[in-house]
Amino acid sequence: MFEEYTGNEQFDLQINRFMGDTFQNDSRAQKDLKEIIPKLIDVDGWFKVWHEKAVEREQNGDFDLASKYYQAAEFYLDDSSSYKNEMYHKYRENFYKSYDTSHFKMYEVPYEQSFLPAIRMGEDPNLPTTVFFAGYDSYIEELLPMIENVAKQLKHNIILFEGPGQGSALKNGLKFIPNWEKPMKALLDYFNLDQVNIVGISWGGYFAIRAAAFEKRIDKVVCFDIFYSGLDTLKMKTDKKDWASLMALMEAKEEEAVNQIFYKKMSQDLDLNWKIKKGMENTGEKTPFALIKNFEKHTMANLGPLVNQDVLLLAGEQDQYVPIERLHQIEKELVNAASVTSKVFTKETGGEQHCQAGYRHLAFDVINQFLTKK
Repeated sequence: MFEEYTGNEQFDLQINRFMGDTFQNDSRAQKDLKEIIPKLIDVDGWFKVWHEKAVEREQNGDFDLASKYYQAAEFYLDDSSSYKNEMYHKYRENFYKSYDTSHFKMYEVPYEQSFLPAIRMGEDPNLPTTVFFAGYDSYIEELLPMIENVAKQLKHNIILFEGPGQGSALKNGLKFIPNWEKPMKALLDYFNLDQVNIVGISWGGYFAIRAAAFEKRIDKVVCFDIFYSGLDTLKMKTDKKDWASLMALMEAKEEEAVNQIFYKKMSQDLDLNWKIKKGMENTGEKTPFALIKNFEKHTMANLGPLVNQDVLLLAGEQDQYVPIERLHQIEKELVNAASVTSKVFTKETGGEQHCQAGYRHLAFDVINQFLTKK
């Protein structure tokens, strides 16, 4: 279930994300959360308490929990923090100390002057292959336990990968891009695959549509959840008049004015501050103005008619990043899709939050049903 731990919707979403699935009913984690939650006052307190607990759990040999706590500690750190790379490496180090890696293989898929990290589970030529990828801030290690649970039901060959702007691919210099068909092509060529299903998670919901529009080796498409425009993530929490004024300034190329407005808002809003700074880290852009120009390229506009595959659209009624109204728009724009299936999760059904945080099993049930349907 989705727990309202702090009353801060951004904090609560991330805690549910990090602690859900594997640790929601873990007595060790629940004990720690009773100590952690009261200290989550601001982002400095967030880092301090998660870091302290991570060190404590690592010293006790609880590497699975330590890994999650290091991931949480790293979350709000911007690129200038001396702790950021250490938290990321500690997160991965503890993850692989605690996780059984014997049943999958890890790959480095050549891409430009670097590589895309990938994990492959199963190579049965008689089974379909489904490829999973995420979006703005997820790591392949975060996806792995979640997707392994899906794989047990799905009985497909599975590939996970980090694309440009994600995880180790980002650390190795590959910046966030809108044209996801490019890394998809590299992946499919490398594994010599001529038909796959894809599941795009979070911002990956946009990537999935983009890839399917141009890469026809893709069969079935899952948007987990829908994601129409990168600008929606900024627009949703902004007053309509303020947003219209901002867009007018953008149109007039008033770069300094736009930057000053955002810097002021960022100083008052931890969620916006994280979105902008994480976006700069992902893309390499140096100012809010430049980042918005970059985000404008991440849009489904004009892509819908190019998608001719079977598509599953998942949406949370109270998603804090994607307006639910986008669902109807996407359905209307997928005019040439072989089929369009939509599922809305509500407060009553559970799963109303972004990517069904706290209720991911509900989303996976729908995904499994869609991918196994003949």
